[in-house]
Amino acid sequence: MRRRIIKIVISTLLLAAGVITCVVRWQAWFGMPDEPVWTGDSLAYTFPTFRGDSVYGFVATPQGWQDTITPESLDILVLGDVHNRLNRADYDSLAARVPQIDAVAQVGDWLDRGQKYYYQLLLREWTAGALYGKPVINTPGNHEYTKGFHKTLLNEWHEWFPQPSDELAVPGVFYHIDFPQLRFIVMDTNPIDLLVYRTRVLTWLRGLMSTAGDRYVVVMMHHPVLSAGKGRFNPTIYTTFRYALGQTDLAIAGHDHSYMRRTPFVVVNAAGRSKPQRDSAHFEFASPEPVYSVLSVRRSPVSSSPLQFRTYRMSDGALIDSLYVDHH
Repeated sequence: MRRRIIKIVISTLLLAAGVITCVVRWQAWFGMPDEPVWTGDSLAYTFPTFRGDSVYGFVATPQGWQDTITPESLDILVLGDVHNRLNRADYDSLAARVPQIDAVAQVGDWLDRGQKYYYQLLLREWTAGALYGKPVINTPGNHEYTKGFHKTLLNEWHEWFPQPSDELAVPGVFYHIDFPQLRFIVMDTNPIDLLVYRTRVLTWLRGLMSTAGDRYVVVMMHHPVLSAGKGRFNPTIYTTFRYALGQTDLAIAGHDHSYMRRTPFVVVNAAGRSKPQRDSAHFEFASPEPVYSVLSVRRSPVSSSPLQFRTYRMSDGALIDSLYVDHH
């Protein structure tokens, strides 16, 4: 009997030691490696966003942020899954190809890892490029979060990208920006695993869609409703948001390292390593190549719709897909 008790005690202690070791070493074994040492630029920096009263190239009006440089149009450069792989020459090339760009939207995974070092890399390449100074509309991807038992965004994210505050008090980034003809809604899909967040975010989203008035409604998120990649299906996102986002004019996502469009759902990829695609027959258009897109809203459209979404091949700037969006 005594031997049995001793064995149970020893086994329990060994099991407890193993659990404690796994908890302590989780980050090292399954999370991110030790952060590289950086001796370059300071982290004291803030990207221009649509929070506050003053944004270069825009003025706040009762109808929303009005473009003052090209008032007849609003052109937003859309990038996704950069993973710190675009350098200042790439950003200069994008600025030269699309000189009328008013703002930049990034659908997540701009950083390769949620560490200060990768913020520094972004700072070095972005601030030296021709797109520096453009207002940034940003949402975190899964790579911006630290890994482990508790996923978190570094304080640098909130300091660098001070986005508008909104009525939804959910960790991450949830906000909307109104332009005269466009309501741009941003939601962080990383906390959606918890049921309470799904319910609150869905209620918040439907409220913003219902009060948009005559504006076009575009939603930006990281994890897509419809996946472009094999084995990348997100059942939680699909079941929670497919119907609601199906009523938007456009829902832009990333994460899958492929380009696909099945209106109103679009998945973009600017620099992430291409991954195998699902059957392209499910989509209206699909491509495995890295791309950049331009969302344009024009007061005097060349077609029946003022909202256009154009997609270009990153390698040579060739137009590969163009969509005029019908207003819901």
